Amino acid sequence: MSGFFYNLGRQLGRKVVPTIRKSKWIWDGLAGTDEEAFRSETALGTTLAAELRAFTGPVNDPTLATLLNDLCRRLTACVRDKGRTFRCEAMHDDSPNALALPGGFLFVSDSLAAWCKRQPDELAFLIGHEMAHVIRRHVWERMLNDAAVRVASAVTSRAGRLGGWFREQGMGLLRSAYSRDSELDADELGLRMAAAAGFAPGGAMVFLQRIERLGSNPSELGKYFGSHPAATERMARLAPLVRQLSALP
Repeated sequence: MSGFFYNLGRQLGRKVVPTIRKSKWIWDGLAGTDEEAFRSETALGTTLAAELRAFTGPVNDPTLATLLNDLCRRLTACVRDKGRTFRCEAMHDDSPNALALPGGFLFVSDSLAAWCKRQPDELAFLIGHEMAHVIRRHVWERMLNDAAVRVASAVTSRAGRLGGWFREQGMGLLRSAYSRDSELDADELGLRMAAAAGFAPGGAMVFLQRIERLGSNPSELGKYFGSHPAATERMARLAPLVRQLSALP
């Protein structure tokens, strides 16, 4: 899995710089209007998503594509900010994995979908969790802050330094940009959206119980699960909300 992000990061270092410079994503994200910041976020996400698709290759599974599209559509209908759009698609990865890119581009690995037996209630919580990271702008703000400090002086004249930033840190941030509090916040918001979209709140607990049964061995958990708080902590935080949402008519 580490090679996955390393190689993708190298590709981004070469290919993503012209688009980033053209969209002025750092400046608009920091000092522009909300509309300009949103356009910059979407431009960056569009480029990252294109490179991710090229790197992972297509997943020829119409049934999975239909399932993810339907789940994403139902969850998106429950997002308060109607200006936001989300797209969820499958990517090939031997390890269970999911990614949320700026601009609402969501990816779920075929192995992760298989791992949770493609259960809609569990996948709805997972996708809602990733959507919450986009809504809360966790990775976007982390990337903005880091980029502004490290490469502000190079954006208009020395693209090589910006490329180096992406190779060394850009995709790493996409994988591990979230703090413990951010992950727990995404759990709660993702669960609320899943319940609002008509999915069983208990699906979140079933999903987390699957993780708990893997134990605490990082090699068994994989990088995606290993980067989150312990499943027992996540379940303890969500249990009261699950009961509350389950009791609603």
